[in-house]
Amino acid sequence: MQKLKVATHSSGLNKQKPQYLSRGWDNRWLTATELCDWISRGKAWAGTHFADGHRTQDNASGSNCIVFDFDGELQLVDFWATTTAQQWCCLTYTSFSSTAEVNRFRAVFPLAGIPLTSAHEHKAVYRFIADKLSNELGITFKDDCGEKPERLWYGNTHSETHLNDGAVVPASVVQAIEIPPEPTYEYTSETTDLDVLRCQWLLAHFIPPSEDGEYNDVYVRVTAACASIGEVMVQAWQEWVSRGHHGDTPSNLDPQRKWRGLGQRSGPSSLYAMAKRIDLNWRRALPPELRYSRGSRDDQVIFERFLSDRMCAPRSMFRST
Repeated sequence: MQKLKVATHSSGLNKQKPQYLSRGWDNRWLTATELCDWISRGKAWAGTHFADGHRTQDNASGSNCIVFDFDGELQLVDFWATTTAQQWCCLTYTSFSSTAEVNRFRAVFPLAGIPLTSAHEHKAVYRFIADKLSNELGITFKDDCGEKPERLWYGNTHSETHLNDGAVVPASVVQAIEIPPEPTYEYTSETTDLDVLRCQWLLAHFIPPSEDGEYNDVYVRVTAACASIGEVMVQAWQEWVSRGHHGDTPSNLDPQRKWRGLGQRSGPSSLYAMAKRIDLNWRRALPPELRYSRGSRDDQVIFERFLSDRMCAPRSMFRST
C-alpha cells in the first residue's frame, strides 16, 4: 500500500493555537488509513518532511502527495463523481467550517514512484491534476494553496472522511508530466523611478486589496509585479496586502517568502493593466506630479518635483539572515 511522506504535529487540535505550529514536527510515512486516523483526531499535518522539525519553505524536503483545498465551490458528491477522483484520490475529509449546504474539504492525491524533490515540481504536478479536475467539474478553484508542499493542514475531530483504497496517481503519469523551467528572480531594468512612484500610488489609492477567492487573480498578480520591480515596492506591497483578506495570514506579508522565484518580469505593466481593467481612464486619476508627460514635460523633471514635496516608500533592502 502506498505510504505518504508527511509531517505531523501533536498540537493544533481543531485549528487551535496555530502559533505553536512552527517547530516540533515529526517526519513520518503513513498509509491513507493512518493519515485519516490522525486527521480524525483533530491534529495538524503537512504533505512533506521538514528539516529539524521546523516548518518553513526552505526546510521542506520533497513530497509524494498533492492536496487540494475546496472551499465551498462544489459538493463532495460531485467531486467523487469525477474519474480523476475515483482513480487517483485516496482520501477526502471535511474541514472544521464545513456545513451540509457548503462543503469545505481537502482531497489527497498520492503519487506513485520516486517522491518529488522540489517545490517547483510539486507545483507543476498540482497544476496538472488541477486542470484535469477543472475540466471534469467545470469550475475554477478559489484557492490554490495546495501548490505549496509545506502548507499546513488542520485536522478535524468532527470530519466526514472518505477513504478510497488503492487510488494513486500512477508513476507513468507523474513521470510524463512536463515540468517547465524554473523561473529565476530578476528585476525589470526598464522600470523608471517614476514608474515606481506610480505603482506605489496605485497600490495605495487605486487597486483594491485582494478579497477571499482572489488569491490567484489579484494577490499573486500584484505580488509578482512588485517582486519584478524590486525591494523599493516592499512597503507599498505590504500595506496593500494588509488591507485585504490575505493580510490576515502573516506569511502573506513576507516578501522573502512570497517574492522568491517570481521572475516573469511583469513589473509596472502588470499593475497598469490591472488599473486599466478597473477604469480605462485610470491615468486621469493620477495626481498631477505622476501623470504622463506631454510635449516638453520630461518625466525626470516631474520625478524630481515629486520628490521635493512628497514622501515615498524607502528603498530598503532585505536583511541577511
